[in-house]
Amino acid sequence: MLTLYQIGIRIYYLMILAASPFSGKARAWIQGRRENNSILQDYIHGPERTTLWMHVSSLGEFEQGRPVMEKWKEVNPGGRILLSFFSPSGYKIRKNYPNADLVFYLPRDTRRSMESLVQQLQPDLFILVKYDFWPVMMRTLNRYRVPCFLISARFTRDHFLFRPGGRFILNELRSFSHLFVQDQRSFELLKQRGFERVTVAGDTRVDAVMAPRNHQGSAENQIANGGKRKPVIILGSSWPAEEEMMARVWRSGEFAGYRKDWRLIIAPHDISPEHIRKIGQLFGKGMVRYSEVLEGWVDNGGNLLVDTIGQLKGMYAHADVAFIGGGFGRGIHNILEPSAWGVPVLFGPNHQKFGEAVELLSLNSAVCVRSENELAEALKKLFSDANQRRKRGNLALKYMKSQEGSSDLIIRLLMEKYSTNNVNKWILTGQTVGNQ
Repeated sequence: MLTLYQIGIRIYYLMILAASPFSGKARAWIQGRRENNSILQDYIHGPERTTLWMHVSSLGEFEQGRPVMEKWKEVNPGGRILLSFFSPSGYKIRKNYPNADLVFYLPRDTRRSMESLVQQLQPDLFILVKYDFWPVMMRTLNRYRVPCFLISARFTRDHFLFRPGGRFILNELRSFSHLFVQDQRSFELLKQRGFERVTVAGDTRVDAVMAPRNHQGSAENQIANGGKRKPVIILGSSWPAEEEMMARVWRSGEFAGYRKDWRLIIAPHDISPEHIRKIGQLFGKGMVRYSEVLEGWVDNGGNLLVDTIGQLKGMYAHADVAFIGGGFGRGIHNILEPSAWGVPVLFGPNHQKFGEAVELLSLNSAVCVRSENELAEALKKLFSDANQRRKRGNLALKYMKSQEGSSDLIIRLLMEKYSTNNVNKWILTGQTVGNQ
């Protein structure tokens, strides 16, 4: 199976190479890995410093790994952190992450590439976030006896690892020193398949979004509040389905009385010039672009179209309602960020794979909308009833507070179970940790 996989990896690379003249993402993927040589060639391993290598797929996984890296830096201030990305989008945004001593693209998952990489990096421990599984990388780390850990993983019965085609990757995962999963169901699924060193630690993203943040004087603070404090609804990480639905509701005559005292902020998933232009046409006059704000527009509390990256998270601190995109496509985007600020959220029907969405719905905090009519009715109720907004928001915040501490638990168990004085000589206990 591994031989077939190696052939598949080479074919995959050739397909991306062929697509690169026509696809910006494919071109960035190829170019980034070509630049890797110059990034890595200056790296020199120093045995006097403990080296943690963390691999993430993209930006979302980075946010899950970030609080663990920061906690690790606290307890190992002299240690070294190496951070690898698979996706160009994540790498481009976080390539200057200050807590990492080295940020680079993960090379192709071939024997030669991974052998060379592990020999050069000489990590003392390796952390994989969620499930960007690369079997050759995992096998190479195991051969060099590097302690490996999986964090923030979440499994369902139909996960590809539990299918015949994924079993060879599952077998590589058995060599990991410890697995930290998000929920009890994932724990039970792994236990049923013979995994022993497993702990339910929760989702580290909660720690990332709940961390204290100071927004005083920030651009997001000034923009979100506006010159006059109107209630704010944010259409966050939206796709065309949510944008078109929201535009029809927002501009309808029957909704005019509800929207007149509210402020709309749209932060789309796609900020390409063409898509931004289409959104402007959908919502008509009165929609000002964020880039224009930065150029000197005096904020009077009007509607805002965010055409840059990185502002949305801070804006949620000043929202009253959030409609999160993705629920009419492949799956909802981050609802933890608004929930951390006690903001009630709405989203589409494709949310079942997201545990936090299921929990917030069961708590009567979040609202699932399946059609334009359901969206209109939900917004009317939330816009006209401040007590309902407050109640739903408080339930969201209470849930988030109950989920804090995942990063502390992971770091504590690492420190308790494994000697960190000389990580390469760790003696694994082999003892079942279970659900703690």
